[in-house]
Amino acid sequence: MKRIENLWNFCKIKTNLPFQKEVGSKVTYRFIKSGITLIHSFNPKFLQDSTLEIQERGFNDRIVGQTYGKVKKQFGMKNSPVKMPQQVFFPEEILKLKDKYSLIIQQDKNRHYKVTLSPFVPKNIYEIFDTVNLISLYLWKTIYFSEITKN
Repeated sequence: MKRIENLWNFCKIKTNLPFQKEVGSKVTYRFIKSGITLIHSFNPKFLQDSTLEIQERGFNDRIVGQTYGKVKKQFGMKNSPVKMPQQVFFPEEILKLKDKYSLIIQQDKNRHYKVTLSPFVPKNIYEIFDTVNLISLYLWKTIYFSEITKN
């Protein structure tokens, strides 16, 4: 748990983005940049019970129109079934994440996206940067984490 906390603190310093940390039964880190919210939550007692959510401002869970899901089987975890669409409604470059994580992409009726990856247990800062920037670049045409050069 200390390693993950250090990674998010380093991420905050390297990008100059503030974050909110909440501690309860799960530990949650929340970044907000340009109307895109990034939430990493995990159970400190069982790190495989962790998710990374990236969603646009205005995404509404109650009016989800399309869902794509590729859920990996995990020992000891119950998987909820995900209905599959007839066609892929998002950039196909994001599909390579399904090899490493369970991937759920939702689009509401207002065309706002939400991407959920699990289990998300980053080993280094570049795993965070590469994953988040890949999603934000292809869905919202922006680089979420850009490194700041300090003199």
